[in-house]
Amino acid sequence: MNESLPSSLDPRLANLFLGDLDEVTEACIQLINTVFDDPELEQSMIERIQQLIDDEEGFLPGELCMALILGELRSAPATPVFLQALRDEDEMLQRISIRSLQRIGDPAFEAILEMLEDPQLEGETASLAIEALEGISLHELPQQRTAIEERLRKDLFSQRLPLPRREAAATALSHLGMADAIDLLEEVLQRDFPHGNVLIGESLDALKENPAGQGGVAEDPIENVLGWLELDLVPGAEFEIEPLLPEGKTPREETDLSFED
Repeated sequence: MNESLPSSLDPRLANLFLGDLDEVTEACIQLINTVFDDPELEQSMIERIQQLIDDEEGFLPGELCMALILGELRSAPATPVFLQALRDEDEMLQRISIRSLQRIGDPAFEAILEMLEDPQLEGETASLAIEALEGISLHELPQQRTAIEERLRKDLFSQRLPLPRREAAATALSHLGMADAIDLLEEVLQRDFPHGNVLIGESLDALKENPAGQGGVAEDPIENVLGWLELDLVPGAEFEIEPLLPEGKTPREETDLSFED
């Protein structure tokens, strides 16, 4: 194993830390089938992501690939770490976590709905969590969909909640194609935003134009999503990723990622 790799990391994950981005993304794809029926390897990736969030070390491309793989596996045990990642400052990790929560489905949605019961939840975190609820469109979960629709309507209508959370609820209603929410959107705009609100207004217009809603990035093949890493961007945000050196290391001040005893 490369000396810059964490000593506790499963050696089968070593290729995620070697070579250029093309090689890292290829290793990511190859690992999906390996991890699929290996709970020990799955847990190793979850623990690595948790460690980095706790230590605020930042994420290498290979570690972001771990998060993508867990989403591809629909790893229910990874749900808590992805919810925690929504509070992380790394935008790429946030976007990957949203996609992974959307793909995990039922256990993720239950945890998110429980999180959103807290009216004091920070607005930006709540808005990211609500975006993850849009993944209900990927699953046949009628009871969960009903609960999610109710949550979104309550959040949109509530004047006590932070504006980003209410705007995220409006966007989710639009994306999910809840055409019966048109009257609610119009009422909220008239009652609370007599001078208009761009995001809620755009959600209303989009819902009128496309009552069936629209798909999200969770539906994209992982090969497309890995292009985020190669192009140094995330949907709706700018992102610059640390380049990999020929030896497979990054220009961090400390290249030794080993865990301290």
